[in-house]
Amino acid sequence: MGEEDFEVIRKAWAAASRNDIPGTLELLHTDIELAPFGAALHGTVYRGHEGFVYWWENETMANWERFEVHPEEFQRVDDRILVFGRWHARGRASGVDLDIPATWVIEVRDGKIARFQTYTDRAEALEAIGLST
Repeated sequence: MGEEDFEVIRKAWAAASRNDIPGTLELLHTDIELAPFGAALHGTVYRGHEGFVYWWENETMANWERFEVHPEEFQRVDDRILVFGRWHARGRASGVDLDIPATWVIEVRDGKIARFQTYTDRAEALEAIGLST
C-alpha cells in the first residue's frame, strides 16, 4: 500500500487524459464513488463504472475539447491518498485553454481506485482529509 497505489492513480489519470475509457475502467473499482469538482458543488456522487462513463461523456467531454489531469505530488494520509496536480483543458465551445491547480482525495482498494473527490481549493482538500492548513 504505497507506491503501487500511487502508480494506479498515475495510470488511471493518464488513461482518462487520453480519453481511453476502457483503460481507465480497468483501474477503477467496479463500485467506485466519484465526486468530481462540478458534481461535488451540487452534492452529486457518481457510482460504479456506469456512473463514471456517464460523467465522463456527459459532463466532461461534452464541455471540453481536451481534458487532461496531471497528478504531481502524492501523500498517504491513513487509508486515503492526497494528490496535488493540475487540470489542462480546452473549452469545447469557447476554445479557451485552462491550466488549473487541482487536488484529489483518493481511496484505493484491491489495487483499484475505489473513491475520489476533486477539489480546486487545496485548503478544503487538506481539511477534508484531516490535515490542518
